[in-house]
Amino acid sequence: MIKCEKEVIKYLNLPSIPKKEWDGESSFKDGVAVIELYDKSNAYAVATFDPEKDKEPRIKKVFNQEPFCKIIRIFVVPSYMNNDTESFDLDEQSMKAAADLIDEAAELEMEGVDDTIETPENEYFFDNIHNDEEATAFIKAYNAERKIKGTVPKKHENIIMKLSVIWMEQQKTKD
Repeated sequence: MIKCEKEVIKYLNLPSIPKKEWDGESSFKDGVAVIELYDKSNAYAVATFDPEKDKEPRIKKVFNQEPFCKIIRIFVVPSYMNNDTESFDLDEQSMKAAADLIDEAAELEMEGVDDTIETPENEYFFDNIHNDEEATAFIKAYNAERKIKGTVPKKHENIIMKLSVIWMEQQKTKD
């Protein structure tokens, strides 16, 4: 019996311990390591490996209070949001199912997105705003009117993003 299984599963938000064992070379962000404790029992821990920074796998999180003396095995946690199904270590049928799921997820993301709303040509979205100072004043007034707390963006990109959100909200209420 290996200690700390529940803790590792909860920490990494996994359904179970991964089955794919590390190949000893490739990098991984998260892995489940089986470590040997000084009392010769085993426990799970969270590991990582980046060959540019590390010479060997590094333990990121240990859940057991006892010190450990070595890493026995590592199981790599797959990156689930990877859309490149060719890089998946799956059989052909599972790979096709994964590709179908990715396509379905993309369709669901676009569901309900209204293509009929045309964005204005003005970079600042509103005809009465011509520069960052006017945009900042507009956002301050908008926030005060709606009792929205928080700081007004200072970077140009963030100001534009905030204006786009305000503009989209106003387009929704027009309908």
